[in-house]
Amino acid sequence: MTHLNDTMPTNLLATHRKYAHLTKEERVMIATLKSQGLSNRAIGRQLGVNHQTINNELKRGTVRQIRRQKFNGKTYDYPYHIYSYEAGQNIYLKCHQRSGRPRLYYRSKRFLQLADQLMLGEFDEHRYSPQAAIYKARDLMSDDSLIPKSVVTLYQWINDGVFRTSNLDLFEKTKRKHHQSHPQAKKCLGPNIAQRPQVADQRSEIGHWELDTIQGHKDGKDSVVLVMTDRFSRVNITRKIAGKTAHAVNQFFINLRFSELTQVHDHVFYADPCSPWERGSNEINNRFLRKEITKGQAVNDYSSAQIIATNNWMNHYPRAIFNGRSAMDVYCKAFYQETSRSHQPITNWSVLFISA
Repeated sequence: MTHLNDTMPTNLLATHRKYAHLTKEERVMIATLKSQGLSNRAIGRQLGVNHQTINNELKRGTVRQIRRQKFNGKTYDYPYHIYSYEAGQNIYLKCHQRSGRPRLYYRSKRFLQLADQLMLGEFDEHRYSPQAAIYKARDLMSDDSLIPKSVVTLYQWINDGVFRTSNLDLFEKTKRKHHQSHPQAKKCLGPNIAQRPQVADQRSEIGHWELDTIQGHKDGKDSVVLVMTDRFSRVNITRKIAGKTAHAVNQFFINLRFSELTQVHDHVFYADPCSPWERGSNEINNRFLRKEITKGQAVNDYSSAQIIATNNWMNHYPRAIFNGRSAMDVYCKAFYQETSRSHQPITNWSVLFISA
């Protein structure tokens, strides 16, 4: 079987590879053949490339050398030039890195600075995730063409060292672990969460809440933070209470001008022990609070004003699930839509949240 290259004239074959990229091995051969005194055309014929490719490579990789000689107590320098395949290879690699479309971050100095401030907590003393930093930057910057469209790009820039922010500075990335589930003995505290109305599972309206407490010191003397999360909007009510006892929780509802928990027992459903995924929205919001209320730190070290301020920040935090809108944006829109449909005040926990 005859191949095309076997019948192609040498000069045509060389012309075919006129603009070919040379390999490191070919550059070593050029250095060897040139030291033997071969011309550019002769080297090109041996390598199967055009002589102009050899000429360009020699210009690129030729370096200046100095030969010193001593004569009658004096030192004389004689400069000369020689082709170095290492120099040619290094210059080629540098030019190749600069080829193609420039990376976006070369033109996004303002975004890089702003994103660093958001992710490191230098903007408003709260740390934003990379996705939330993109949403926040779109609100603050007039030219969003300099902002990455995908959060994957932002993570890649972090890995490449473009930012001051590193992976260790990202709260979620270093916390995610895979845990094996272990069967637990279930305690029957009341109606199970699996029995709650279907409308609550569908997240089709506001007013269905998930509830949990966050502890600091587990000595029974420290306060706890009670967290209520609306399933539809993910908006939060957060208060510092005396403890995680039923009496303390009941007192919280009384302060919200609502009846005691025991009086609405038919409307309360209990998640299984050690099953945080059954109240996933509430668990995710708890992680937000843990950015400020760190584990092992006594809740009593935080004032109620600090906890409420953190909760307000969380309710206005841009969410990827809402395409950059906050939980408060979604809640208020749903609340006023429901109000306009019913033409009367709404007597559920949503009203209590707005007026509390």
